[in-house]
Amino acid sequence: MAGSGRRGGSVWRARRWWARRGLFGRVVAIALGLLVAFIVLGGLLEACGVSEDEPQEPAPTSSAGTSTPSVPDLSGQPTKETEVTPPAATATVTESETVTEEATPDSAASTASADVYYENCDEARAAGAAPVYAGDPGYGPHLDRDGDGVACEPYVGH
Repeated sequence: MAGSGRRGGSVWRARRWWARRGLFGRVVAIALGLLVAFIVLGGLLEACGVSEDEPQEPAPTSSAGTSTPSVPDLSGQPTKETEVTPPAATATVTESETVTEEATPDSAASTASADVYYENCDEARAAGAAPVYAGDPGYGPHLDRDGDGVACEPYVGH
Protein backbone atom coordinates (compact mmCIF):
# COMPACT_ATOMS: atom_id res chain seq x y z
CA MET A 1 0.00 0.00 0.00
CA ALA A 2 1.80 3.04 -1.27
CA GLY A 3 -0.71 5.75 -0.27
CA SER A 4 -1.85 4.35 3.07
CA GLY A 5 1.20 5.52 5.02
CA ARG A 6 0.98 8.26 7.52
CA ARG A 7 2.89 10.71 5.31
CA GLY A 8 1.79 9.48 1.92
CA GLY A 9 -1.27 11.72 1.38
CA SER A 10 -1.59 14.59 -1.07
CA VAL A 11 -0.93 17.20 1.62
CA TRP A 12 2.39 15.64 2.53
CA ARG A 13 3.31 15.33 -1.15
CA ALA A 14 2.71 19.07 -1.57
CA ARG A 15 4.79 19.83 1.53
CA ARG A 16 7.67 17.70 0.24
CA TRP A 17 7.42 19.43 -3.16
CA TRP A 18 7.71 22.88 -1.49
CA ALA A 19 10.57 21.69 0.70
CA ARG A 20 12.58 20.56 -2.34
CA ARG A 21 12.25 23.93 -4.08
CA GLY A 22 14.20 26.06 -1.63
CA LEU A 23 13.77 29.80 -1.14
CA PHE A 24 14.36 30.80 -4.76
CA GLY A 25 11.84 28.28 -6.04
CA ARG A 26 9.23 29.44 -3.56
CA VAL A 27 9.70 33.09 -4.54
CA VAL A 28 9.40 32.23 -8.24
CA ALA A 29 6.27 30.13 -7.63
CA ILE A 30 4.61 32.91 -5.64
CA ALA A 31 5.54 35.51 -8.28
CA LEU A 32 4.07 33.34 -11.04
CA GLY A 33 0.91 32.85 -8.98
CA LEU A 34 0.51 36.61 -8.52
CA LEU A 35 1.09 37.18 -12.25
CA VAL A 36 -1.65 34.71 -13.12
CA ALA A 37 -3.99 36.36 -10.58
CA PHE A 38 -3.40 39.82 -12.08
CA ILE A 39 -3.98 38.52 -15.61
CA VAL A 40 -7.27 36.93 -14.55
CA LEU A 41 -8.32 40.10 -12.72
CA GLY A 42 -7.45 42.24 -15.74
CA GLY A 43 -9.52 39.98 -17.98
CA LEU A 44 -12.49 40.25 -15.62
CA LEU A 45 -12.24 44.04 -15.52
CA GLU A 46 -11.98 44.22 -19.31
CA ALA A 47 -15.05 42.00 -19.65
CA CYS A 48 -16.96 44.38 -17.36
CA GLY A 49 -16.06 47.33 -19.57
CA VAL A 50 -13.61 49.05 -17.24
CA SER A 51 -10.57 50.31 -19.15
CA GLU A 52 -7.65 52.65 -18.56
CA ASP A 53 -7.93 54.10 -22.08
CA GLU A 54 -11.35 55.68 -21.66
CA PRO A 55 -11.84 57.53 -18.39
CA GLN A 56 -15.41 57.38 -17.15
CA GLU A 57 -17.21 60.72 -17.20
CA PRO A 58 -19.14 61.64 -14.08
CA ALA A 59 -22.90 61.68 -14.23
CA PRO A 60 -24.21 65.04 -15.44
CA THR A 61 -25.43 67.36 -12.74
CA SER A 62 -27.55 70.40 -13.09
CA SER A 63 -26.00 73.68 -12.04
CA ALA A 64 -27.68 76.99 -11.42
CA GLY A 65 -26.22 78.69 -14.52
CA THR A 66 -26.16 76.13 -17.32
CA SER A 67 -27.81 72.94 -18.41
CA THR A 68 -26.00 70.18 -20.29
CA PRO A 69 -27.69 67.44 -22.32
CA SER A 70 -28.16 64.25 -20.31
CA VAL A 71 -27.56 61.97 -23.33
CA PRO A 72 -24.23 62.45 -25.16
CA ASP A 73 -24.40 63.12 -28.89
CA LEU A 74 -22.59 60.28 -30.67
CA SER A 75 -22.95 61.68 -34.21
CA GLY A 76 -19.71 63.63 -34.03
CA GLN A 77 -21.46 66.95 -34.69
CA PRO A 78 -20.87 69.79 -32.25
CA THR A 79 -23.67 70.20 -29.76
CA LYS A 80 -25.33 73.40 -28.67
CA GLU A 81 -25.49 74.10 -24.96
CA THR A 82 -28.58 75.86 -23.68
CA GLU A 83 -28.14 78.42 -20.96
CA VAL A 84 -30.88 78.60 -18.39
CA THR A 85 -31.20 81.68 -16.25
CA PRO A 86 -32.61 81.26 -12.77
CA PRO A 87 -35.76 83.19 -11.85
CA ALA A 88 -35.33 86.54 -10.15
CA ALA A 89 -34.71 86.38 -6.43
CA THR A 90 -37.57 87.31 -4.14
CA ALA A 91 -36.89 89.62 -1.22
CA THR A 92 -38.05 88.44 2.18
CA VAL A 93 -38.49 90.87 5.06
CA THR A 94 -38.29 89.56 8.58
CA GLU A 95 -39.20 91.54 11.67
CA SER A 96 -37.26 90.98 14.84
CA GLU A 97 -38.05 91.98 18.37
CA THR A 98 -35.44 92.71 21.01
CA VAL A 99 -36.27 91.56 24.52
CA THR A 100 -34.27 92.90 27.43
CA GLU A 101 -34.32 90.92 30.65
CA GLU A 102 -33.51 92.58 33.91
CA ALA A 103 -31.38 90.80 36.46
CA THR A 104 -33.42 89.18 39.16
CA PRO A 105 -32.23 87.87 42.49
CA ASP A 106 -32.52 84.29 41.15
CA SER A 107 -30.12 84.95 38.26
CA ALA A 108 -27.70 86.69 40.64
CA ALA A 109 -27.78 83.68 42.92
CA SER A 110 -27.04 81.31 40.05
CA THR A 111 -24.08 83.47 39.00
CA ALA A 112 -22.75 83.45 42.56
CA SER A 113 -23.23 79.70 42.86
CA ALA A 114 -21.11 79.18 39.75
CA ASP A 115 -18.15 80.54 41.73
CA VAL A 116 -18.50 77.90 44.48
CA TYR A 117 -15.31 76.06 45.39
CA TYR A 118 -14.98 73.31 47.99
CA GLU A 119 -11.50 72.57 49.28
CA ASN A 120 -12.57 69.11 50.41
CA CYS A 121 -15.65 66.96 50.85
CA ASP A 122 -16.10 68.01 54.46
CA GLU A 123 -16.79 71.57 53.25
CA ALA A 124 -19.24 70.29 50.61
CA ARG A 125 -21.07 68.18 53.20
CA ALA A 126 -21.20 71.12 55.64
CA ALA A 127 -22.74 73.29 52.92
CA GLY A 128 -25.30 70.53 52.20
CA ALA A 129 -24.11 70.10 48.60
CA ALA A 130 -22.76 66.54 48.82
CA PRO A 131 -22.85 64.53 46.61
CA VAL A 132 -21.70 66.99 43.92
CA TYR A 133 -22.21 65.87 40.32
CA ALA A 134 -20.06 66.81 37.32
CA GLY A 135 -21.39 70.07 35.88
CA ASP A 136 -22.79 71.24 39.20
CA PRO A 137 -21.29 74.34 40.85
CA GLY A 138 -18.47 73.36 43.18
CA TYR A 139 -17.62 70.08 41.42
CA GLY A 140 -13.91 69.47 41.00
CA PRO A 141 -11.83 66.44 40.05
CA HIS A 142 -9.98 66.70 43.37
CA LEU A 143 -13.26 65.80 45.10
CA ASP A 144 -14.03 62.80 42.87
CA ARG A 145 -11.90 59.87 44.06
CA ASP A 146 -13.01 57.27 41.53
CA GLY A 147 -13.51 59.59 38.55
CA ASP A 148 -17.13 58.60 37.88
CA GLY A 149 -18.51 62.15 37.82
CA VAL A 150 -19.92 62.08 41.36
CA ALA A 151 -17.84 63.84 43.98
CA CYS A 152 -18.13 63.45 47.74
CA GLU A 153 -20.15 60.28 47.50
CA PRO A 154 -21.54 58.83 50.70
CA TYR A 155 -19.48 55.87 51.79
CA VAL A 156 -20.09 53.02 54.16
CA GLY A 157 -17.88 52.49 57.16
CA HIS A 158 -17.18 56.03 58.23
